[in-house]
Amino acid sequence: MTRTGARYGRLPDNRDYEEEIEQIRRYEDFTTIDWIQDSIVERNRHIRNAKAARDAHRGPRGEITPAWVWAQCWRFLGAGEPWLVISLVGILIGVNAALISIITEWLSDIKMGYCTDGWWLNQQFCCWEVESDEEFCPSWHLWSTATPARWLIYVMFAAIFSFVAAHLARSLAKYAAGSGISEIKCILAGFIMHGFLGYATFFIKSLTLPLVIASGLSVGKEGPSVHVACCIGAIVASWFQRFSRSQGKMREIITAASAAGVAVAFGSPIGGVLFSIEEMSQMFRIKTMWRSFVCALVATFTLSVMNPFRTGKLVLFQVTYSRDWHFFEIIFFVILGIFGGLYGAFVVKFNMQVAAFRRKHLAVHGVAEAVILATLTAAIGYFNRFMRVDMTEMMAILFRECEGGGDHDNLCQMAVQWPMANSLLLATFIRMGFVVISYGAKVPAGIFVPSMAVGATFGRMVGIMVKAIYRAYPQSGIFAVCDPDVPCITPGTYAFLGAAAALSGVMRITVTVVVIMFELTGALTYILPTMIVILVTKAVGDFLGTRGIADETIRFNGYPILEKEEHGIDVSVSEVMKKDLDILYASGMLVSDVERLLESTNVKGFPIVTSEASRTLVGYMGRTELRYVLDKAQNMGVSPNTPCAFTRQASDQENFVLSGMTSGSALGVEEDVARELIETSASIDVLKLWPWVNQTPLTVSPRLPLEIIMQLFKRMGPRVILVEEHGSLKGLVTVKDVLRFNATEERDGDLEWDAGELEAILDVMWKWVAEIALTSTEWCRRLIGR
Repeated sequence: MTRTGARYGRLPDNRDYEEEIEQIRRYEDFTTIDWIQDSIVERNRHIRNAKAARDAHRGPRGEITPAWVWAQCWRFLGAGEPWLVISLVGILIGVNAALISIITEWLSDIKMGYCTDGWWLNQQFCCWEVESDEEFCPSWHLWSTATPARWLIYVMFAAIFSFVAAHLARSLAKYAAGSGISEIKCILAGFIMHGFLGYATFFIKSLTLPLVIASGLSVGKEGPSVHVACCIGAIVASWFQRFSRSQGKMREIITAASAAGVAVAFGSPIGGVLFSIEEMSQMFRIKTMWRSFVCALVATFTLSVMNPFRTGKLVLFQVTYSRDWHFFEIIFFVILGIFGGLYGAFVVKFNMQVAAFRRKHLAVHGVAEAVILATLTAAIGYFNRFMRVDMTEMMAILFRECEGGGDHDNLCQMAVQWPMANSLLLATFIRMGFVVISYGAKVPAGIFVPSMAVGATFGRMVGIMVKAIYRAYPQSGIFAVCDPDVPCITPGTYAFLGAAAALSGVMRITVTVVVIMFELTGALTYILPTMIVILVTKAVGDFLGTRGIADETIRFNGYPILEKEEHGIDVSVSEVMKKDLDILYASGMLVSDVERLLESTNVKGFPIVTSEASRTLVGYMGRTELRYVLDKAQNMGVSPNTPCAFTRQASDQENFVLSGMTSGSALGVEEDVARELIETSASIDVLKLWPWVNQTPLTVSPRLPLEIIMQLFKRMGPRVILVEEHGSLKGLVTVKDVLRFNATEERDGDLEWDAGELEAILDVMWKWVAEIALTSTEWCRRLIGR
């Protein structure tokens, strides 16, 4: 490690250096996908399939033969297989989302009371025949008529739900905790995280997500819903050989599944597709967009058919507006946009400081942390009407127009408008604080809906204030355009726009939010106000230099992904590349030499040069292919003293099998074809490995700027780029090398949060609590000893 630090930059002080290197070590836990190699394998497979289809021709006189019929059937099935997989993934995502919504509603209501007509009914279905919220429902019984008892039961249920969820996540599926969006971005960028999209993660996250939401923690289910959807996509795709053997095709299914996850979370199929383009994937093709759209559409249709809320709505906070807005309201819309930008900057900054504190002190106390947070949230939030109910239900209440059943709990009554505004303001700041400390806990936790809830309470408060100003000064010139016979101000639209601003501010997404909000309302008239609010939010975020919470989480956790923005690093690739390489020689090596090389290193591939003196580059061979060919050849009787040939010989042109082989054409061949090829290329005299060698690897000059190398990695996706000068190999560079260089050179990485204000306060509080606990323990011991 010392050599690594010396190579990549100045050595900082010992403590900082150790922490930086610990972050750098994390990069080695990820396996990189070589997209170029994957494309070569797919190309070879496509060529072989096309050749097989041409060989299956009709009879001598053009008659249809069984072989031709069979080939056409396989061709038809092959063409429809991707759409079958996409449709199946969409159906399963829709069913899963409906079940999670139904269970979440029941668990959220069981904290308040139960239904005498059936314990399995939530409050909505128990009181189905009751027409309004104010009307008495005889079938729904509260746990107690005494407020202290109701509060205690409410808090107990919250603690139990959070304990069960955190314990299951810790014991059975560690990847079920958290949002999952940051990790999925890394996976789509080309990194393999074993088990992250597996069966255990899917089942545990689906099971614990309703418990977490019902516990009242200030976290949402939308981010985890994307993770669950991607698990479904990966699991279903693994059932089909076409996708399980191709990382590129698997990533297309995962991208489409992420779009469907957002689609069912917000009832927004087009918004889901835009989210997968804007936030999730670094490279997006038209074919992937169409598959994402179909998957999102099928998932949304399935959710609509299941109709979990029995209202025809896909999500609880869908709303329609019958009135238009006025141009003078743009002033107040700008205020909402400013709030969204400030909220995003506040949450991102301080949540990262809480994450630093959590990693330092609470790494082994995940269950206790979740229970304490849920207990605090329930104990404090119970006394605020806007925090006591579920966040999605609260947004549904705040989004509504006052007319037509929107006056919930006197929300629209002018006599209590200022107490209501105070309650909304209090809910805004309390929820904001709980979002900062809750997001990142060791339970399934998203930040979409909590942020929207914060924006909705603030926006509704602003709407009430604007409406009060209009009532106080109806003759003012600013309100001259208002029709006296029609309500001029609709506070629900302010809550709606505030939710959009907060979501955009914390996630740093723009077009996606506009489309999602349009699909939630179906109102074309509110597209312009939404765009204004989102643009102001983005401008404030850009001014403050705020990154999205997902991108900051990636940087904080040390996940290996290159950032989207351009870099202005005045460094050449020669300063970053590895120079001490494990290489193969085109001739002169024995099988035993290659075996010793494989045993002595764990690198993923080897450059091939002509000789140690000249180091003229002739190709690159992956470790997996080299290991495979050696094992098969040794089983066929090749001895350790057999010479290895990594380049084509003139005599190979005379061989029928080898004459048609090109650079890397043996990559990805089926087992029977590979066996025949190895039997041809392996003998006692020589083992010909060149059919598995990529003779045209991606190479650059050592003087090429590092910025261009980063663009090559992002746009082409190679695992390794070889550095050569005048044909002579000088070194190689990987994505991990670039990330490692950035981690040691840039001082605005993870250590940026180590001296944060909030983290320092939490550290003091932690020491204070620890001292009190120690003192109390000693006092109890002395008391017992007496």
